[in-house]
Amino acid sequence: MSDLQNNMKPLIIQTLIFKLIFSIWLAVPVSTFASDTVLKKASLMTLWSPQAQFAGYYVALDKGIYTRHGIDLKILTEGVGHSPAQALKDGAADFAVLWLTTALQQRSAGVKLINLAQMIQRSTMMLISRKSSAMETVTDMKGKKVELWEGDLSILPRALFAKHAVKVREVPQSNSVNLFLRGGIDVTSAMWYNEYHTILNS
Repeated sequence: MSDLQNNMKPLIIQTLIFKLIFSIWLAVPVSTFASDTVLKKASLMTLWSPQAQFAGYYVALDKGIYTRHGIDLKILTEGVGHSPAQALKDGAADFAVLWLTTALQQRSAGVKLINLAQMIQRSTMMLISRKSSAMETVTDMKGKKVELWEGDLSILPRALFAKHAVKVREVPQSNSVNLFLRGGIDVTSAMWYNEYHTILNS
């Protein structure tokens, strides 16, 4: 637990700094646009349906920050048939929130993408096992049943397994960690701000 807390310190500090900068930004007077000024239309697609991790974009929209800077922003949500990466590629969105691994994969495929801002410097994804399983390294997962999300969320763990030449028994992961909690698998995928806390609370 202490290692996890130490790893989280840089992220917590970054979050506090971001909040401080954001607060100062809100306090700084911005020239008000005249009513006849034409706002520039733009669209942003988030990585998932509206939830806490995207709160900043929605709060800024609600407070009129984009409008104050001359932007008429429309926030689009990801869903079935609505991929942020595909939306950028097709021109259906001007900006998008992407996994860095997805962006790198798209760039390798020839899609011209620009990383405007890297909000999080460390991955929030985890692979979790029970302490009683005595798994402490990546190689300890060899041959184990590992629950992975589909699509872009599987890029990172699969790259990790390939790097260490570890073959696991992949199990498709649903929107819950119930299979892991009931002992049906050895390792599950989790986000530190979501499933990780669900597991601890269980």
